[in-house]
Amino acid sequence: MVEVPEYLLERSRQRRAELTGADPGDGAATADTPSAAAVPTAAAAPAPVAPAPIAAAAPPPPPEPDPPYVQAARARKRMPYWAASVMVFLPIWAIFYVGMLEPPDSDELVLADNGAAVYSTCASCHGADGSGTATGRQLSDGELLLTFGSAPGFDGLAHHLSWVYLGTADTRRLGLDFYGNPDRPGGQREVDSFASGMSGFSNLSLEDLVSVVYYERVVHGGLDAETAAHEEEMLLALVADAPTFETGSPDEISALLTESAEGHGIDLAAGE
Repeated sequence: MVEVPEYLLERSRQRRAELTGADPGDGAATADTPSAAAVPTAAAAPAPVAPAPIAAAAPPPPPEPDPPYVQAARARKRMPYWAASVMVFLPIWAIFYVGMLEPPDSDELVLADNGAAVYSTCASCHGADGSGTATGRQLSDGELLLTFGSAPGFDGLAHHLSWVYLGTADTRRLGLDFYGNPDRPGGQREVDSFASGMSGFSNLSLEDLVSVVYYERVVHGGLDAETAAHEEEMLLALVADAPTFETGSPDEISALLTESAEGHGIDLAAGE
């Protein structure tokens, strides 16, 4: 650093004194002490500013509702806890139950009793006593056996089963214009000869079908005891074999009756 000569400093003090009117002797103090004007005035401290209030947070949006299938699943009743243990043993119980089942013996079937219950749906047309009405032919007083009685070369039982199974419309659909014994006194019955057609009962189970036919033949038709016993034996054999009817025609049912009877060792000649 370069040292400034003293005379130059003195000259500077005098010149400043001339300009400011100050005593030159005070130059050193003046030079060393900054003037009040030279000292910047400290800025007044700003007034404290109150913090801005914090806005309350907006509430969260409501949750989306569950889909309908989730709501339904939650509302559905749950299986009780105790039922779970029962379900574990259910398959075992089912195996034992099925194993104990046996097809009923044909001797246990009571065709006449079961036929009476099934015939209750036929009574509105044929009468409770088989005397007939305006919508159904008479079955009593031998009328039924005149049409469906067994005769040489004619299987009355098979024709009776076919007529009840098919009825008027389906018999006509097979191309048959007549039904029953062709040698019936007064002529064979025409399919559409009665004011009200015969309803078909193909919806019946095989057991119900043979039961109601047997009931009509024995109770209303007056079938003799020997023939009734023989026909029941044949019908029971048919039920035991449980064949499926393809057309339900008299010829088809007659063939099935013969096949079942021979398979069960029934003497067909006994009913002739």
